[in-house]
Amino acid sequence: MPDPEPSVSVQVPVRNPGAAFAAFLGSLSVQGAGGTEYELIVVDDGSDEPVGERFDLRPEGCARMELVRLRGRGNRPRARNAALEASKAPVSFFTDADLRLAPGVLAGHAAFHGSHGGRAVIRGLRINAWSASATRWQKWFDTRAGGAGGTLSAMPWRHFVTGNASVPRDLAVEAGLFDEMITGYGGEDTEFAYRLHLAGASFFRDPSLRADHLDDVSVRRHSAKMEEYGSTGLAYTLAKHPGLVGLLGTAWVPEHARGPAGRLRAALVAAAVSDPVYRSILRWMEIVGRPGLLFTYLSVGACLRGYTRRNHDGA
Repeated sequence: MPDPEPSVSVQVPVRNPGAAFAAFLGSLSVQGAGGTEYELIVVDDGSDEPVGERFDLRPEGCARMELVRLRGRGNRPRARNAALEASKAPVSFFTDADLRLAPGVLAGHAAFHGSHGGRAVIRGLRINAWSASATRWQKWFDTRAGGAGGTLSAMPWRHFVTGNASVPRDLAVEAGLFDEMITGYGGEDTEFAYRLHLAGASFFRDPSLRADHLDDVSVRRHSAKMEEYGSTGLAYTLAKHPGLVGLLGTAWVPEHARGPAGRLRAALVAAAVSDPVYRSILRWMEIVGRPGLLFTYLSVGACLRGYTRRNHDGA
């Protein structure tokens, strides 16, 4: 008899991975229980040393594996697209090399798509505060985009992120895949989700599908990443889709202010995210970690800092 066809394509871009990737591969080895057949597509996005020479890329239960090696500086959307193009299964499971999947995650994604047709998208949880030593920052981060509570439910398209998320392969192709012009940190997920939304996709979240995020992200590092996102992926997305102006508070910047009230609000926001204020609050939250509302300020404020700097510099 021929081998069973995989129902899920696990797609993971990697670049110079380490111990977290080994843990990810280990978590895949228990995903085949219950009859879930999956393929593994690893895209080596310009690693210094070929990933296939450092890791065993055939975890137990994997029905098919393909390794794609790209050259160059690294481009996450290009790597995602290369995995999609190499895949054979009807469901594309987007994940990251630093996630440890809980048992049954792939079975849960496969079951969801089996019961929701070909135009539904689902996102599970990516848990940062999985250890006993988790910081207040990591615990706050896990409350974003719906948090960890509840059951399977609809979610806004803007809450979609790759890493424990899945999309019907044909729908991803119909929407136009990921935009490879987004070369900085972040933004490719949101821009792709918007085009999935325009293509008629329905979005869901299921907090029972859990994965531990093994990257020890600090509030300072996250703030730097979000500032980069504001100046690159966010700026590009709003230029491409003008109807999205307002995303992440961008309606509050001087470029989009309208009328006296709008200009006053923009001036207040500019003062609130100025270097002295922002850096002082960042330092406070690194040390004290309270109140949690200031973590929101740091995250959104970093985006606005990057976005306004990009517009001011004319980049």
